[in-house]
Amino acid sequence: MAKKQLLKLLAVMLVLVLCVASFAACSQSSDDQEGKPEPAEDPKDDGKEPAEKPQDPGKKLTIRYMSPATAGTPQAEILEELIKEFEDENPNITLVHDALPSAELRTKITVEMAADNPPHASWCILSYAREFMRDDKIIDWKTVYDDPNHKEFKEWFDDKTLEFSAYKDGRLMMAPYEASIDGLFYNTEIFEKYGWEPPKTFDDLIDIAKKCREQGIYAIVTGGKDMRFAWMASALLVRAIGIEKATELAMGDAITKWNDPEYGFPQAMEKFKELVDAEAFPPGTVGLSATEADQMFARGEAAMYYEGQWKPGNFLTAGGDDFIKKVRRVNFPAMTDMPEGDPDACVGGTIVGTIVTSNKPEEEIQAAIEWVKVISSPAYYIPSTETGQNLYAGKAEYDRTKPPEVINQLYDAFQSAPRFIPSMDAFAPPAVDLAIKKTAMPGILSGELTLEAAIAEVQKAAEEYAKTLE
Repeated sequence: MAKKQLLKLLAVMLVLVLCVASFAACSQSSDDQEGKPEPAEDPKDDGKEPAEKPQDPGKKLTIRYMSPATAGTPQAEILEELIKEFEDENPNITLVHDALPSAELRTKITVEMAADNPPHASWCILSYAREFMRDDKIIDWKTVYDDPNHKEFKEWFDDKTLEFSAYKDGRLMMAPYEASIDGLFYNTEIFEKYGWEPPKTFDDLIDIAKKCREQGIYAIVTGGKDMRFAWMASALLVRAIGIEKATELAMGDAITKWNDPEYGFPQAMEKFKELVDAEAFPPGTVGLSATEADQMFARGEAAMYYEGQWKPGNFLTAGGDDFIKKVRRVNFPAMTDMPEGDPDACVGGTIVGTIVTSNKPEEEIQAAIEWVKVISSPAYYIPSTETGQNLYAGKAEYDRTKPPEVINQLYDAFQSAPRFIPSMDAFAPPAVDLAIKKTAMPGILSGELTLEAAIAEVQKAAEEYAKTLE
């Protein structure tokens, strides 16, 4: 018995020795790895896993961002400063800015998306984003807006602005980039000289066109060479048929009914021809660049100019401070003979925004979202608004004494607009938009196409596009 008890005692002692050795080894290993003792337990720790693991601060990421803020523009200077601040705050992230003119950017983003090698984030127009969302190439912003980590979006923008980029299934395609609002800009000096009032109805517009010709000037000038017809196409369409039918035509089940009066496009082109027949546009408009059109407006050779909110910046370049002080804005005139039309809707909304591609690693997508937050912020757009270059889509205080008065008019119009319809280049499929602004409207303007032939060209483009959806 004594021998058995001795063996049992030796066994217990051996186990204790092994346990102590193991504990010491573990302690030594922990100290070697961390270099310091284990920190005390955080009293705020509830024991739950965080919703998302924080990004590894040591992992180097390169994020490519594409925008039309090319070198030398006021917007580019603001952007480059924000990039520097972003990289300073996120030393593991390098942000590469790929700046291109908007027309080249559209081509490049399309090619890169097709090749599955797009930038992480990019400026994008609504109609292009729609194609990318259809192919599941970009993220859904709805989940971002609902994430408390990104609460700033809902603080800066109202629901009307955030939800403007809705896809047909409810997903949101883009983060707001800038406010877009149309303007029938007019030269107050000319109107005051002849005692004219800004047009409220389409009949008023036709009447002013005739009065302008009597004075040796023209009512409206635009850059036909640069196909600057997308905004007027949408304005005519919504005044003729309203937003609901226009939306069905441009992006709904009526996509192949551009020649059907039920959806308003024939009536819209009839109204455009009325303007042409009233000699509202100067001869040679089809060959006129946007810059040349701006200069004609600044010289007083045209009383009005219709396009979007960025034009005052161009007018300032063309005519200087003295001219921009004379420019004011009104809504596009109502069509009193079109009972189904919407007399109050404005062309605009957030028709350009920022997309984030969905085919990148998750940590790169999250970094891209953080960058988009920067360029969606008042810090990016308030300086631009105050210099009269562009409008912020969110609600924010800015110094209204700094920009020209027409900028304040545009900002107020955007915030108070009851409804928006996108400009045609952001509304219709790209092939249909091109048929309208490259073929149909220039053809009517030059007289090379009859009204019926112009509408047929758009209908043909729509039918060919519809085949790609089958």
